[in-house]
Amino acid sequence: MGDKKSPTRPKRQPKPSAEEGNWDCSVCTYKNTAEAFKCMMCDVRKGTSTRSLLKEMLSQ
Repeated sequence: MGDKKSPTRPKRQPKPSAEEGNWDCSVCTYKNTAEAFKCMMCDVRKGTSTRSLLKEMLSQ
């Protein structure tokens, strides 16, 4: 056969979008706006881990 090289693919550029800075809730996975301090669906604070929630629920 011949020396066939695979075509080089252009590197993917990150898409500039309005979603930049959004965060996914670790509990319900809802995509919240960057400005939201707590989840708009389940009211869990931004950055709350599911482990700490489970511990809190079990202690009640």
